[in-house]
Amino acid sequence: MKEKDIFTSVVRIKGSSEYKVIPVKSSKEVDKKLWVELSKVLSRIYPSVPIEVGNIICKNILNTGIDIICTRDIHKE
Repeated sequence: MKEKDIFTSVVRIKGSSEYKVIPVKSSKEVDKKLWVELSKVLSRIYPSVPIEVGNIICKNILNTGIDIICTRDIHKE
């Protein structure tokens, strides 16, 4: 079984009446033991629109050197 993999999740956003969350992923593979802690950090992040694919939502999360990046465009209405 792989001990590392790309972490994917969703983050709540503000400023969009159409969307409440946005999909995100890690920029590199992350140790699966950290996934619960990553989720806790992301639950406290609340970015506002506009957001574009590739935008960094959280830089160097948990001092791992890994960024959490957006995987969908959301524009202001």
